[in-house]
Amino acid sequence: MIDPQKGQRLPFDSLIEKIEYVKLESLNDNLIGKIYQILFSDSLLFIIDSESTKTINIFDLQGNFKYRICHVGNGPKEYVDISNVCIVPDKKQLAILDRIQRRILYYKYNGEYVLTEQTPFINDYFEYLESGNKAYEIYGMNDPKLGGDKENSLVVTNSVNDVIYSFFKDIYKKDFYYTKNRTLRKFQKEVYYSPNIVDTIYCIKDSLVEAKYYINITQDNVTDIKIVNTEQFHKMLEDHYFFNGDFIELKNFTYINIMAPWGYPSAVYVHGKKKTYLSSGIGNHPFFAFMDIAPKARYKENCIVIDVQSYQILALKSQLYNGERYKLLLDSLFENLTEDSNPVLFYYYLNEKL
Repeated sequence: MIDPQKGQRLPFDSLIEKIEYVKLESLNDNLIGKIYQILFSDSLLFIIDSESTKTINIFDLQGNFKYRICHVGNGPKEYVDISNVCIVPDKKQLAILDRIQRRILYYKYNGEYVLTEQTPFINDYFEYLESGNKAYEIYGMNDPKLGGDKENSLVVTNSVNDVIYSFFKDIYKKDFYYTKNRTLRKFQKEVYYSPNIVDTIYCIKDSLVEAKYYINITQDNVTDIKIVNTEQFHKMLEDHYFFNGDFIELKNFTYINIMAPWGYPSAVYVHGKKKTYLSSGIGNHPFFAFMDIAPKARYKENCIVIDVQSYQILALKSQLYNGERYKLLLDSLFENLTEDSNPVLFYYYLNEKL
Protein backbone atom coordinates (compact mmCIF):
# COMPACT_ATOMS: atom_id res chain seq x y z
CA MET A 1 0.00 0.00 0.00
CA ILE A 2 1.26 3.48 -0.93
CA ASP A 3 -0.43 6.30 0.97
CA PRO A 4 0.94 9.56 -0.49
CA GLN A 5 -0.25 11.62 2.51
CA LYS A 6 -0.09 9.37 5.60
CA GLY A 7 2.46 6.72 4.64
CA GLN A 8 5.61 6.40 6.75
CA ARG A 9 8.45 8.41 5.21
CA LEU A 10 12.13 7.68 5.72
CA PRO A 11 15.13 9.81 4.71
CA PHE A 12 17.50 8.48 2.08
CA ASP A 13 20.08 7.98 4.85
CA SER A 14 17.81 5.27 6.33
CA LEU A 15 16.81 3.67 3.02
CA ILE A 16 20.27 3.55 1.43
CA GLU A 17 23.20 1.79 3.08
CA LYS A 18 25.99 2.48 0.58
CA ILE A 19 26.59 4.37 -2.67
CA GLU A 20 29.19 3.68 -5.35
CA TYR A 21 29.69 5.04 -8.83
CA VAL A 22 31.26 3.88 -12.09
CA LYS A 23 32.55 6.33 -14.69
CA LEU A 24 32.17 4.75 -18.13
CA GLU A 25 35.43 5.15 -20.03
CA SER A 26 35.13 7.80 -22.75
CA LEU A 27 36.96 7.34 -26.04
CA ASN A 28 36.54 9.00 -29.41
CA ASP A 29 34.68 5.99 -30.83
CA ASN A 30 32.50 4.90 -27.89
CA LEU A 31 30.61 8.02 -26.86
CA ILE A 32 27.11 7.42 -25.55
CA GLY A 33 24.10 9.72 -25.90
CA LYS A 34 21.02 8.76 -23.90
CA ILE A 35 21.04 5.40 -22.14
CA TYR A 36 17.96 3.33 -22.95
CA GLN A 37 18.87 0.09 -21.15
CA ILE A 38 21.53 -1.21 -18.77
CA LEU A 39 22.19 -4.96 -18.65
CA PHE A 40 24.66 -6.99 -16.61
CA SER A 41 26.39 -10.34 -17.02
CA ASP A 42 28.75 -11.81 -14.42
CA SER A 43 31.68 -9.73 -15.67
CA LEU A 44 30.32 -7.27 -18.23
CA LEU A 45 28.13 -4.20 -18.40
CA PHE A 46 26.01 -3.53 -21.51
CA ILE A 47 24.97 0.05 -22.23
CA ILE A 48 22.28 0.43 -24.88
CA ASP A 49 21.87 3.79 -26.61
CA SER A 50 18.94 3.23 -28.94
CA GLU A 51 18.44 6.83 -30.05
CA SER A 52 21.58 8.97 -30.35
CA THR A 53 24.18 6.50 -31.61
CA LYS A 54 22.15 3.27 -31.97
CA THR A 55 24.95 1.30 -30.37
CA ILE A 56 25.65 -1.18 -27.60
CA ASN A 57 28.82 -0.33 -25.71
CA ILE A 58 30.23 -3.10 -23.55
CA PHE A 59 32.37 -2.40 -20.48
CA ASP A 60 33.82 -4.43 -17.66
CA LEU A 61 32.27 -3.86 -14.25
CA GLN A 62 34.83 -1.14 -13.45
CA GLY A 63 33.75 0.88 -16.50
CA ASN A 64 36.67 0.02 -18.77
CA PHE A 65 35.64 -0.13 -22.41
CA LYS A 66 35.76 -3.59 -24.04
CA TYR A 67 33.60 -3.91 -27.17
CA ARG A 68 31.09 -2.04 -29.29
CA ILE A 69 28.18 -3.22 -31.45
CA CYS A 70 27.40 -0.66 -34.14
CA HIS A 71 25.92 -2.04 -37.36
CA VAL A 72 23.29 0.43 -38.53
CA GLY A 73 21.91 -0.23 -41.99
CA ASN A 74 19.69 -2.45 -44.13
CA GLY A 75 22.20 -5.23 -44.76
CA PRO A 76 21.88 -8.84 -43.60
CA LYS A 77 23.96 -8.25 -40.43
CA GLU A 78 22.62 -4.76 -39.73
CA TYR A 79 19.75 -3.12 -37.88
CA VAL A 80 17.85 0.09 -38.53
CA ASP A 81 16.46 0.35 -35.02
CA ILE A 82 17.38 -0.95 -31.56
CA SER A 83 13.89 -1.44 -30.17
CA ASN A 84 15.06 -3.60 -27.27
CA VAL A 85 18.00 -5.75 -26.21
CA CYS A 86 17.92 -8.83 -24.02
CA ILE A 87 20.38 -11.44 -22.87
CA VAL A 88 19.86 -14.91 -24.35
CA PRO A 89 19.83 -17.45 -21.50
CA ASP A 90 22.85 -19.79 -21.34
CA LYS A 91 24.40 -18.58 -24.61
CA LYS A 92 26.45 -15.45 -23.78
CA GLN A 93 24.62 -13.66 -26.57
CA LEU A 94 22.59 -10.49 -26.96
CA ALA A 95 19.35 -10.40 -28.93
CA ILE A 96 18.61 -7.07 -30.64
CA LEU A 97 15.03 -6.48 -31.73
CA ASP A 98 14.80 -4.33 -34.87
CA ARG A 99 11.09 -3.55 -34.91
CA ILE A 100 11.25 -1.56 -38.15
CA GLN A 101 12.73 -4.45 -40.15
CA ARG A 102 10.81 -7.01 -38.06
CA ARG A 103 13.82 -9.07 -37.18
CA ILE A 104 16.01 -10.14 -34.29
CA LEU A 105 19.80 -10.05 -34.60
CA TYR A 106 22.04 -12.07 -32.32
CA TYR A 107 25.57 -11.05 -31.32
CA LYS A 108 28.13 -12.56 -28.98
CA TYR A 109 29.21 -10.51 -25.98
CA ASN A 110 32.38 -9.52 -27.86
CA GLY A 111 30.33 -7.98 -30.68
CA GLU A 112 30.67 -10.88 -33.12
CA TYR A 113 27.58 -11.39 -35.31
CA VAL A 114 25.81 -14.76 -34.94
CA LEU A 115 22.54 -14.84 -36.91
CA THR A 116 19.31 -13.05 -37.83
CA GLU A 117 15.76 -14.33 -37.56
CA GLN A 118 12.45 -12.76 -38.56
CA THR A 119 9.99 -11.84 -35.86
CA PRO A 120 6.97 -14.17 -35.94
CA PHE A 121 4.46 -11.30 -35.61
CA ILE A 122 4.44 -7.55 -34.96
CA ASN A 123 5.52 -6.80 -31.41
CA ASP A 124 6.71 -3.90 -29.30
CA TYR A 125 9.49 -5.90 -27.63
CA PHE A 126 10.13 -9.18 -25.82
CA GLU A 127 12.02 -10.77 -22.94
CA TYR A 128 13.45 -14.25 -22.62
CA LEU A 129 12.19 -16.60 -19.94
CA GLU A 130 14.96 -18.79 -18.54
CA SER A 131 13.53 -21.83 -20.38
CA GLY A 132 14.18 -20.13 -23.72
CA ASN A 133 10.51 -19.25 -24.18
CA LYS A 134 9.71 -15.62 -25.01
CA ALA A 135 7.22 -13.13 -23.58
CA TYR A 136 6.13 -10.56 -26.18
CA GLU A 137 4.48 -7.19 -25.51
CA ILE A 138 1.96 -6.67 -28.33
CA TYR A 139 -0.09 -3.74 -26.97
CA GLY A 140 -1.86 -2.02 -29.86
CA MET A 141 -0.22 -4.19 -32.54
CA ASN A 142 -3.34 -6.09 -33.63
CA ASP A 143 -1.44 -8.47 -35.94
CA PRO A 144 -3.88 -10.85 -37.73
CA LYS A 145 -1.17 -13.55 -37.71
CA LEU A 146 -2.02 -14.07 -34.04
CA GLY A 147 -5.67 -14.90 -34.65
CA GLY A 148 -7.69 -14.49 -31.45
CA ASP A 149 -4.53 -13.88 -29.42
CA LYS A 150 -4.21 -10.43 -31.02
CA GLU A 151 -7.01 -9.28 -28.69
CA ASN A 152 -4.60 -9.50 -25.74
CA SER A 153 -1.51 -7.44 -24.96
CA LEU A 154 0.95 -10.20 -23.94
CA VAL A 155 1.87 -13.38 -25.82
CA VAL A 156 4.14 -16.15 -24.56
CA THR A 157 5.71 -18.47 -27.13
CA ASN A 158 8.08 -21.40 -27.08
CA SER A 159 11.62 -21.20 -28.46
CA VAL A 160 10.38 -21.59 -32.05
CA ASN A 161 7.66 -18.95 -31.56
CA ASP A 162 4.62 -21.20 -31.32
CA VAL A 163 2.08 -19.45 -29.09
CA ILE A 164 1.66 -21.09 -25.67
CA TYR A 165 -0.83 -18.57 -24.28
CA SER A 166 -1.81 -14.91 -24.33
CA PHE A 167 -2.88 -12.65 -21.50
CA PHE A 168 -4.64 -9.40 -20.60
CA LYS A 169 -7.21 -7.77 -22.86
CA ASP A 170 -5.66 -5.08 -25.03
CA ILE A 171 -7.13 -1.67 -24.11
CA TYR A 172 -5.55 0.20 -27.01
CA LYS A 173 -8.02 2.15 -29.11
CA LYS A 174 -8.05 5.15 -31.44
CA ASP A 175 -8.82 7.63 -28.67
CA PHE A 176 -6.65 6.04 -25.97
CA TYR A 177 -3.09 5.00 -26.73
CA TYR A 178 -1.04 5.88 -23.62
CA THR A 179 1.69 3.35 -22.83
CA LYS A 180 3.47 2.71 -19.52
CA ASN A 181 7.24 2.70 -19.21
CA ARG A 182 8.44 -0.83 -20.06
CA THR A 183 5.49 -2.99 -19.12
CA LEU A 184 7.72 -6.06 -19.52
CA ARG A 185 10.83 -6.34 -17.30
CA LYS A 186 13.32 -9.02 -16.33
CA PHE A 187 15.23 -9.14 -13.05
CA GLN A 188 17.68 -11.99 -12.56
CA LYS A 189 15.74 -15.05 -13.78
CA GLU A 190 12.18 -13.74 -13.43
CA VAL A 191 10.10 -11.87 -16.01
CA TYR A 192 7.43 -9.44 -14.82
CA TYR A 193 4.52 -7.81 -16.61
CA SER A 194 2.68 -4.66 -15.57
CA PRO A 195 -0.21 -4.19 -18.02
CA ASN A 196 -1.15 -0.76 -19.23
CA ILE A 197 -3.12 1.42 -16.76
CA VAL A 198 -3.26 -1.39 -14.19
CA ASP A 199 -1.83 -1.48 -10.66
CA THR A 200 -0.95 -5.18 -10.62
CA ILE A 201 2.49 -6.62 -11.40
CA TYR A 202 2.44 -10.19 -12.70
CA CYS A 203 5.16 -12.83 -12.83
CA ILE A 204 5.31 -14.55 -16.23
CA LYS A 205 5.81 -18.32 -16.20
CA ASP A 206 6.09 -20.82 -19.06
CA SER A 207 2.47 -21.91 -18.83
CA LEU A 208 0.70 -19.33 -16.66
CA VAL A 209 0.71 -15.84 -15.18
CA GLU A 210 0.87 -15.24 -11.42
CA ALA A 211 -0.18 -11.99 -9.73
CA LYS A 212 2.85 -10.86 -7.72
CA TYR A 213 2.08 -7.36 -6.36
CA TYR A 214 -0.83 -4.97 -6.22
CA ILE A 215 0.32 -1.34 -6.10
CA ASN A 216 -2.40 0.13 -3.91
CA ILE A 217 -2.16 3.94 -4.15
CA THR A 218 -4.75 5.00 -1.60
CA GLN A 219 -5.38 8.57 -2.71
CA ASP A 220 -6.27 10.18 -6.04
CA ASN A 221 -5.22 7.17 -8.09
CA VAL A 222 -5.78 7.61 -11.82
CA THR A 223 -6.66 3.93 -12.27
CA ASP A 224 -9.71 4.35 -10.01
CA ILE A 225 -11.27 6.60 -12.65
CA LYS A 226 -12.79 5.53 -15.95
CA ILE A 227 -10.54 6.92 -18.67
CA VAL A 228 -12.21 8.02 -21.90
CA ASN A 229 -9.28 9.22 -24.00
CA THR A 230 -5.57 10.08 -23.88
CA GLU A 231 -6.20 13.81 -23.53
CA GLN A 232 -8.35 13.23 -20.44
CA PHE A 233 -5.73 10.87 -19.01
CA HIS A 234 -2.92 13.45 -19.31
CA LYS A 235 -5.20 16.04 -17.70
CA MET A 236 -5.82 13.65 -14.78
CA LEU A 237 -2.08 13.28 -14.20
CA GLU A 238 -1.88 16.95 -13.28
CA ASP A 239 -3.52 16.28 -9.89
CA HIS A 240 -3.54 12.48 -9.46
CA TYR A 241 -1.06 9.70 -8.69
CA PHE A 242 -0.19 6.86 -11.05
CA PHE A 243 2.03 3.78 -11.10
CA ASN A 244 3.68 4.15 -14.50
CA GLY A 245 5.43 0.78 -14.53
CA ASP A 246 8.77 1.86 -13.06
CA PHE A 247 9.97 -0.66 -10.50
CA ILE A 248 13.06 -2.72 -9.71
CA GLU A 249 12.63 -6.15 -8.11
CA LEU A 250 15.45 -6.91 -5.66
CA LYS A 251 16.18 -9.87 -3.42
CA ASN A 252 14.74 -8.31 -0.25
CA PHE A 253 12.90 -5.29 -1.62
CA THR A 254 10.78 -3.89 -4.43
CA TYR A 255 11.80 -0.35 -5.38
CA ILE A 256 8.89 1.58 -6.92
CA ASN A 257 8.50 5.01 -8.51
CA ILE A 258 5.10 6.62 -8.87
CA MET A 259 3.98 9.63 -10.88
CA ALA A 260 2.79 12.45 -8.62
CA PRO A 261 1.51 15.96 -9.40
CA TRP A 262 4.75 17.32 -7.93
CA GLY A 263 7.41 14.83 -9.09
CA TYR A 264 8.40 11.18 -9.36
CA PRO A 265 8.81 9.95 -5.75
CA SER A 266 9.96 6.49 -4.74
CA ALA A 267 8.79 3.86 -2.27
CA VAL A 268 10.46 0.72 -0.93
CA TYR A 269 8.47 -2.42 -0.20
CA VAL A 270 10.28 -4.65 2.32
CA HIS A 271 9.49 -8.28 1.50
CA GLY A 272 10.20 -9.70 4.95
CA LYS A 273 8.06 -7.16 6.82
CA LYS A 274 5.43 -6.77 4.08
CA LYS A 275 5.69 -3.04 4.70
CA THR A 276 6.15 -0.04 2.41
CA TYR A 277 8.23 3.03 3.21
CA LEU A 278 8.04 6.25 1.25
CA SER A 279 11.13 8.30 0.61
CA SER A 280 11.13 11.73 2.21
CA GLY A 281 13.52 12.98 -0.48
CA ILE A 282 15.92 14.17 2.22
CA GLY A 283 19.45 12.93 2.86
CA ASN A 284 22.99 14.03 3.63
CA HIS A 285 24.99 12.27 0.92
CA PRO A 286 25.54 14.47 -2.16
CA PHE A 287 24.65 11.62 -4.54
CA PHE A 288 21.09 11.56 -3.18
CA ALA A 289 20.60 14.52 -5.54
CA PHE A 290 20.23 12.03 -8.41
CA MET A 291 17.54 9.87 -6.81
CA ASP A 292 14.69 11.81 -8.38
CA ILE A 293 15.48 9.73 -11.48
CA ALA A 294 13.91 6.28 -11.87
CA PRO A 295 16.60 3.55 -11.84
CA LYS A 296 17.15 1.53 -15.00
CA ALA A 297 18.66 -1.67 -13.62
CA ARG A 298 19.29 -4.02 -10.73
CA TYR A 299 22.82 -4.92 -9.74
CA LYS A 300 23.50 -8.03 -7.67
CA GLU A 301 21.04 -8.58 -4.81
CA ASN A 302 19.80 -5.28 -3.38
CA CYS A 303 21.26 -2.50 -5.48
CA ILE A 304 19.54 -0.14 -7.93
CA VAL A 305 21.45 1.62 -10.73
CA ILE A 306 20.77 5.19 -11.91
CA ASP A 307 22.56 6.72 -14.90
CA VAL A 308 23.29 10.44 -14.96
CA GLN A 309 24.59 12.47 -17.89
CA SER A 310 27.94 14.15 -17.28
CA TYR A 311 26.60 17.63 -18.08
CA GLN A 312 23.90 17.16 -15.41
CA ILE A 313 26.54 16.27 -12.82
CA LEU A 314 28.66 19.28 -13.78
CA ALA A 315 25.63 21.57 -13.50
CA LEU A 316 25.23 20.47 -9.85
CA LYS A 317 28.92 20.75 -8.96
CA SER A 318 28.65 23.67 -6.55
CA GLN A 319 25.60 22.15 -4.88
CA LEU A 320 27.32 18.78 -4.41
CA TYR A 321 30.38 20.40 -2.82
CA ASN A 322 28.43 21.44 0.26
CA GLY A 323 30.93 20.99 3.09
CA GLU A 324 34.19 19.06 3.42
CA ARG A 325 32.88 15.61 4.37
CA TYR A 326 32.65 14.26 0.81
CA LYS A 327 35.37 16.36 -0.81
CA LEU A 328 37.70 13.46 -1.69
CA LEU A 329 34.82 11.45 -3.15
CA LEU A 330 33.69 14.39 -5.25
CA ASP A 331 37.22 15.26 -6.35
CA SER A 332 37.50 11.74 -7.74
CA LEU A 333 34.12 12.00 -9.49
CA PHE A 334 34.91 15.32 -11.17
CA GLU A 335 38.47 14.42 -12.17
CA ASN A 336 38.65 14.57 -15.99
CA LEU A 337 34.84 14.77 -16.20
CA THR A 338 33.67 17.03 -19.05
CA GLU A 339 30.33 17.71 -20.67
CA ASP A 340 31.35 15.32 -23.46
CA SER A 341 32.19 12.44 -21.09
CA ASN A 342 30.08 9.32 -21.06
CA PRO A 343 27.32 9.07 -18.42
CA VAL A 344 28.15 8.00 -14.87
CA LEU A 345 26.40 5.07 -13.20
CA PHE A 346 25.45 5.44 -9.54
CA TYR A 347 24.88 2.29 -7.49
CA TYR A 348 22.57 2.63 -4.49
CA TYR A 349 22.61 -0.33 -2.09
CA LEU A 350 19.42 -0.55 -0.05
CA ASN A 351 19.68 -0.91 3.71
CA GLU A 352 19.18 -4.59 4.50
CA LYS A 353 18.31 -3.71 8.12
CA LEU A 354 15.06 -2.02 7.11
